[in-house]
Amino acid sequence: MLEVLAPVGNISSLKVAIYAGADAVYLGLDLFNARIKADNFNKDNIAYWVNYCHLFGVKVYLTFNTNIKQSEREVFAEYVEISAKAGVDAFIVTDLGCLDILKQYDVPLHGSTQIGVHNLAGAKVLEDLGFTRVVLARETLSCDIAEIRNNTKLEIEHFVHGALCVSFSGACLMSSMMSGDSGNRGRCNQPCRLKYSSDFSSKESYLLSPKDQCLIDKVGELAKLGVDSLKIEGRLKQPHYVGEAVAQYRKAVDNILKGNSGKIDYDSLKSAYNRGNFTLGYNYEGSKDIIYDKINGNIGLEVGKIVSVSNGSAILELTRELNKGDGVKIIRDGEELGGLSITNIEKYGRTYRIKNLGNYPVGSKIHLTLSDNQLDKYKEVSPKLSIKMQFKAKHGEEVTLRAIYGDNQVEIRGDIPQESISQSANYDSVAKQLLRLGDSNFIANLEVDIEDNLFIPASTLNNLRRKAIEKLSNEIINLYNLHRQRAEYSNALECYYDKVNNVNKDLLFVEMDINNDSIKVIKDLGCKINLVINPSNNMSKISQIITNIDLIKNYVENIYLKLPRVARGKDYQMIDNLLSKCLDKYDGILADNLYGVYLAKKYGKSLIGSIGLNVYNENYSKIIGLDYYINSIELTNKEIANSGMVYAYGRLPIMTLLHCPIQVNTRCDCSNCKYSGEFSYYDKRGEYKIERVKLANCQFILYNQQIVDIRNKISIVKGNYYLNLLSCKNDEISEIIEDFSKKCGKSVDNSTYGHLFRGVK
Repeated sequence: MLEVLAPVGNISSLKVAIYAGADAVYLGLDLFNARIKADNFNKDNIAYWVNYCHLFGVKVYLTFNTNIKQSEREVFAEYVEISAKAGVDAFIVTDLGCLDILKQYDVPLHGSTQIGVHNLAGAKVLEDLGFTRVVLARETLSCDIAEIRNNTKLEIEHFVHGALCVSFSGACLMSSMMSGDSGNRGRCNQPCRLKYSSDFSSKESYLLSPKDQCLIDKVGELAKLGVDSLKIEGRLKQPHYVGEAVAQYRKAVDNILKGNSGKIDYDSLKSAYNRGNFTLGYNYEGSKDIIYDKINGNIGLEVGKIVSVSNGSAILELTRELNKGDGVKIIRDGEELGGLSITNIEKYGRTYRIKNLGNYPVGSKIHLTLSDNQLDKYKEVSPKLSIKMQFKAKHGEEVTLRAIYGDNQVEIRGDIPQESISQSANYDSVAKQLLRLGDSNFIANLEVDIEDNLFIPASTLNNLRRKAIEKLSNEIINLYNLHRQRAEYSNALECYYDKVNNVNKDLLFVEMDINNDSIKVIKDLGCKINLVINPSNNMSKISQIITNIDLIKNYVENIYLKLPRVARGKDYQMIDNLLSKCLDKYDGILADNLYGVYLAKKYGKSLIGSIGLNVYNENYSKIIGLDYYINSIELTNKEIANSGMVYAYGRLPIMTLLHCPIQVNTRCDCSNCKYSGEFSYYDKRGEYKIERVKLANCQFILYNQQIVDIRNKISIVKGNYYLNLLSCKNDEISEIIEDFSKKCGKSVDNSTYGHLFRGVK
């Protein structure tokens, strides 16, 4: 089955999703949910709405897709228990440190896109931990989807429609660092939708704002790759958007599964909501086509243009009629000039006239961004099940009402009817009461078998109807629950990598370049360090790096290889090949993603969790089997675990970009690449440096404006320290290492303590 999975941010959207043909919905509660700004559901009503969905045969996936602090685990456990008892069909999970709580129940686990699984290695980790489904990162390539399908038993869920994040899934800290509103906690303020300038142009534009994705033309291809579920984004959007998106993807799926020939209504998708005339996304589209730098919001559907303006009135040529209540935007050369709600429009020959539109330039395009017809179409929608009712009344026998839906059948008996004195029951009098189903979830076809001269009170009929509907509803829900998928975790790993490797946790972890000058610095240090080497930008010089490692082996305690955040397709093969050839050079792996966890286990190396794993609680380390880790940079000094490190110095990566910002800014392509080294984006706050990581594919790291430097507070910060000295000059490296080894020193100007003393919401 190819599943259409709908976003549900409120009750209205839930009803619309079912009405439009969704196979499943995903929704969240008021806590531990990555769309905390949606209306959402709560502990008191979740059971009712789960039963409501199950009545219609629609699955419910509950989102526990935020990171959980150690202090929140007790409340989280309460929410999990309530949701499990409510009968949800799956938990969508981000924080692997809470698997011990989640696995107490038989609810299947779906690995959230926030985990960032994008290759077979990451998927295998989830499968071994007991997950039944992976929600792939939006950036996952077709070759990796096929590998996951062919080499795991996991169901595959793939985002096909709606907003794209510009940063790799789960790897964005921009909102967090700006305001404390963390995307990892469901509170993203979307700073990516703001304007930025760059080293290539001082003109501000929406350089980090992606178009919306639409893969409706790729449904057949995704099905052949092995995708099981087509996920529509949009828990913060209005019900009419949910309805139109579900209806069109339902049609696309039915065209494949049932051999239908329904025509996709692209116009309805665009008018419901559309940034940038849609993109095919990271898997199918070129980088320059993903970002829409002119408008950061809905541009809807182009429906015409202004052909003349006079005295504030405009004459329009339209390809479709506009109605009162429609919302439109006026766009020229891709730039938004204004917008309005249509209050007056009249036919004017072959054109249309709007009074008091404003003095917009002739030739400006009219875009429909809110369709009053769509709003009406999905307003107060209430889906119904079509059932059969059979009523029988005979002399001397109890009246009966049978209600039938599919394999479900119930029968309710009433009193023996009396002989009629003046008015006999007939089809019309019986139907008048039994078909009063307006407040229920049913519509009915009624069959009536009544002998002559019987009197049947309306109260008897109403009572039969109420009891039959209630009993049938319960029967349908019970039958659903009888066949509902359950999970069995007895064979799942409680700890993914249970080998304990040697790690000197009393030493500084220092990430730095290895060259002739830095080798001398390391040899002259007054202390040993755990050295972290990041070869991502020097893969072509890897042989020289390996040679240099031999020169410093005796001057450091352990040497760890830091893997890039993303390894798609040939990138992963390149990394795996590198590890197999130089295993003896490294003591362990610094993993920024689950695929690094897999590789550490594969090669039996020490496993250090980097900031990409976002370790929020101590249990994460136990479940994954980390030998050591960096605490999430979103935790305060009071919240961090003593068993982990603090990211204490260095540039902080806050986005990993899988599109090419060079192409966005210069319109070049890979054949004439104009990347000449690090460059920057700018806003009113300052500069964001951007650095390329090049393997077979490119990825770009966008850094926070301020470097992290906690030396002013070092005496009160718990734990050991991780120092990223890649941007430091050699004469600075010795001083910084010495300060941290002695736990003293002064922070550099314009630095930040991160969240150590402010935290996130």
